[in-house]
Amino acid sequence: MLKATAALLAAAGIWLAASAIPDAAASTGFFGLTTAPPFDSRDIPKMRSTGVRMLRVPLVWATIQPRRASLQWGATDRLVGDLAARGIRPVPFVYGSPAWVAKQLQRPPLGSGTKVRAWRTFLTELVDRYGPGGAYWDGGYKQDHPGARAEPITAWQIWNEPNLRAFFPQNRRSTRRYAKLVKISHDAIAAVDPRARIVLAGVVGYAQPTGWAFLRKLYAVKGIKRYFDVASVHPYSATIGQFRTIISKVRRVMKAHHDGATALWLTEVGWGSAHHTRREPLNKGLRGQKRMLQRSFKLVLHKRRRWHVGRLFWFDWRDPIPGTRGGCGFCDSSGLLRHNHELKPSYHAFKRFARSD
Repeated sequence: MLKATAALLAAAGIWLAASAIPDAAASTGFFGLTTAPPFDSRDIPKMRSTGVRMLRVPLVWATIQPRRASLQWGATDRLVGDLAARGIRPVPFVYGSPAWVAKQLQRPPLGSGTKVRAWRTFLTELVDRYGPGGAYWDGGYKQDHPGARAEPITAWQIWNEPNLRAFFPQNRRSTRRYAKLVKISHDAIAAVDPRARIVLAGVVGYAQPTGWAFLRKLYAVKGIKRYFDVASVHPYSATIGQFRTIISKVRRVMKAHHDGATALWLTEVGWGSAHHTRREPLNKGLRGQKRMLQRSFKLVLHKRRRWHVGRLFWFDWRDPIPGTRGGCGFCDSSGLLRHNHELKPSYHAFKRFARSD
């Protein structure tokens, strides 16, 4: 939406610095975290003392509205409220069709007017509740956290990893279907909060299709640039060279489609601390995880202006219970903390970056 606003201002003769648009509302730091509940009583205070000001979290439609007539806000109110009360702004990705909309969670709410209307209504409810001036901030939040400052949600990421079968069905029409989802989502959110930023789902670099190939097809959809304000990539890679290549190729696609002024967010960056194996190259050991964090963060800071990177989110905060992350080979050890809260070497490295930003 900010991109569309900038175009209108330019047409009226009001000049804006192109690089200022994507991050005009940014005052919460450059380095954030991507993680998911459940949290215990130590997690959020520890995140805050570490220097975290943004937390990217999933808002799963199927969990919040498991039945058509039932919106269950309790868990989301607690999550958003507990973060905001500590000065951490939630940055959600909205994902996951409930069973009354689709047979599988990863199937987008497309294909019928009923599904599209349900998705529009859900997004409207989210922004009405948690966006600027939202009902939650003047109601439940004030009761549960008296005197705490509100941290309304101002950026909404639409879905997750749309070039992976695990999150979005892959076929010849996948890119166009995702583009349609983005357009529908933009219009629903803009109707409530015209200043909200729409963030594309993070594409995975080395996937089938590659992240840059998926993005190239997305830009081929007529008018799509008007419907998002931030692009996103998950540059998971075995080496720093591959990490650099992924981001460079994504930026090249954006520039080729005359969208170089749009910010790029790295909404998931991470490596595991488990022992490195040929089968799981994203596991680097304890020292290796710290080393990859330091090298990737320094590279991004060095290239930040050239790549126009607006945000970097490390995945994950704390290791899950072993074996609970499905088919992800490095996710069990991608946290900055072990599951028992023991700090890893990577934690101290992250803290230095986050607190110096």
